Amino acid sequence: MPTSRQHPHPSGQVVSVRLPPDIIKRIDALAEHTGRSRGLYIRLALSAFLPQLEEDHWNHKTARYEREGFDRDFVQITTHLMEDPEAGP
Repeated sequence: MPTSRQHPHPSGQVVSVRLPPDIIKRIDALAEHTGRSRGLYIRLALSAFLPQLEEDHWNHKTARYEREGFDRDFVQITTHLMEDPEAGP
């Protein structure tokens, strides 16, 4: 029998992720030492690191786009020159 879908919680959605035991141990130790939750530290870590991941992703995409554009232009120019060496660029 199908179950009804739960409505999202006002504080956000739940996301499950598998983490290595050493990471969980470190998060749990920090949480226990500070009296805060494991979830708080996971949210803080993601919020702090996500902008860097996004920037790295977009920089990589931009570099790839520029490299592919350069390669495409180079092929067009050299092909044109090989077909008609007198034509010039």
